[in-house]
Amino acid sequence: MRVLIVAKTHLSKAVCVGALAVNGRFLRLLDEHGSNPPVHTEYEVRQIWEIKCRKAYKLRPPHTEDVNVLHKKYLGTLDNNRSLLEVLEKCRTKIWNGNPEILFDDCLLWSKKGSGFLNETCNLPQSSVGFWIPDKPMVKYLLYEKVRYLYPGETGKRSLPYVGFASPVDTIPAGTLLRVSLARWWDKYGETEERCSLQLSGWYDLSETGYQPNEVNEGISF
Repeated sequence: MRVLIVAKTHLSKAVCVGALAVNGRFLRLLDEHGSNPPVHTEYEVRQIWEIKCRKAYKLRPPHTEDVNVLHKKYLGTLDNNRSLLEVLEKCRTKIWNGNPEILFDDCLLWSKKGSGFLNETCNLPQSSVGFWIPDKPMVKYLLYEKVRYLYPGETGKRSLPYVGFASPVDTIPAGTLLRVSLARWWDKYGETEERCSLQLSGWYDLSETGYQPNEVNEGISF
């Protein structure tokens, strides 16, 4: 299966790697034992890999994208002249447009501080990752020394923690393609019921991030 790496996000002692298959399927790449890749993983955003994989065991919705990678071969990097939006459209990937209320099939609940989440009383979306184009700019701020982005909603603020590797920018312009995801189920050290929290994985406006691929292989198709 040929896949494009679309996200790499921080975990405590590892990374979470998101990929898109040529058939439009969302994947989360684990190793052959079902563990997340290490911090020094070879995977980078925009790389194309050929992988052999199997569905991970004990999937808990909405985290249904997990696969164990049994074998992988690096093929190259997406042509720098091609935007990820072009690839998503080719794969007929659903993209949410507008305010964050529509994310994850309108299933999210919102805390008083503006954080989005699911709990076990919610209807669960079909996946735990997706792409979003916001209709308003989002501004960076710090909360307990962690970067978050604020969406100025008409019904109250909406706040997303940023978990990606690219350097944070002060403002994410309206109309930027973003990848959003739901964190794994957890209970915040017993302070809440089990929840999946909304988070921002990254964005794909190269002029904003300053991202430069290490290598561009002409002729590598996706």
